[in-house]
Amino acid sequence: MIWAAKQLLTPCNYLRIKQGESLLESKAVYDFLLPAILSIATVCFSLFLSISLSLSDHPALVKSITDLLALLIAFYMAALAAVATFQRDGLDNDMAGSPATLSRISSDDGRKIIQTLSYRQFIAYLFGYLSFLSLILFSFLVLFVRSWPIIVKKLGHPFWFSNIAYASIEFLIYFLFFFALWQLIVTSLLGIHFLAERLQNLGGKSH
Repeated sequence: MIWAAKQLLTPCNYLRIKQGESLLESKAVYDFLLPAILSIATVCFSLFLSISLSLSDHPALVKSITDLLALLIAFYMAALAAVATFQRDGLDNDMAGSPATLSRISSDDGRKIIQTLSYRQFIAYLFGYLSFLSLILFSFLVLFVRSWPIIVKKLGHPFWFSNIAYASIEFLIYFLFFFALWQLIVTSLLGIHFLAERLQNLGGKSH
């Protein structure tokens, strides 16, 4: 079953891609730092305006995001298919500047190898991860958020499920949801940058 999980989670390899030497000059800024800052700002703004930190208390917001994700899933998958099959000079060259690398285990001898990614491979991983993340968020909103109030009602606040624990869980869910959502937005903007800018300046020679 481990092999099945590895295949299903292949899009998450995008987060394992390394590019840049220091934290503030690396891909981690887009993957973790900016989403974390924006998520903290979202939580603080919500607390400042006394907005409930329970997603189930915002059905209009949940519906709007769900509708948007339904459109984005199709867009990301179409972009992934286009990048995988598109023919353009320079698309299979290594990325300019700091190389993007991904560590993997060789299927031949089990050794750890470092693969340097081309533009095509990097962008394919990027849109693959966006497709995966948007599907997860969509499923979460459809299944969990709408069933959460029912779950809480069924539990009936047992002794281990105090009001403090309930509020802590909702706070954690709220933060993690917006972290994933901001990560989706930031990574989408990065993908648009590559499609609109970087790919237009590719030449026939390696960089």
